Amino acid sequence: MSDKQAMLLTSCRYLALVYAIVLAIVEAVLNSRREQWQYAPLWIIDYVIVAYLLAGFWLTRRGKYLPVLMSAYALSSGVMYIAFFMDFDPELPAAARGPTFLVALIGLALGGSAVGLVGTTVAWWRQERAIG
Repeated sequence: MSDKQAMLLTSCRYLALVYAIVLAIVEAVLNSRREQWQYAPLWIIDYVIVAYLLAGFWLTRRGKYLPVLMSAYALSSGVMYIAFFMDFDPELPAAARGPTFLVALIGLALGGSAVGLVGTTVAWWRQERAIG
């Protein structure tokens, strides 16, 4: 593995670690501030993403199992895409829309997920190309 590739993978790994920790904290804070928690599948998937990102971080520590981290980012990208753009549905009642700061946080998570997905995909592609 070249230095560039190792640096790219390390960046994606630590992005996953930071993102997983922040996502877990934000989800816990958001749910604890509500009188009644959201519909369970909507918050459980966030914890699945946290666990998946942490697993990807751990498994890629020796430059192997990049598809695990890549697929964790893919899951996160898909979930955050839906959560972000659902808020812009013109038929969604104003009362059902999320606060602006929350939509911005989801947009930031979507951006981070996309960056992680592209980065791990490039690192994996380079690794596969080098192997033969």
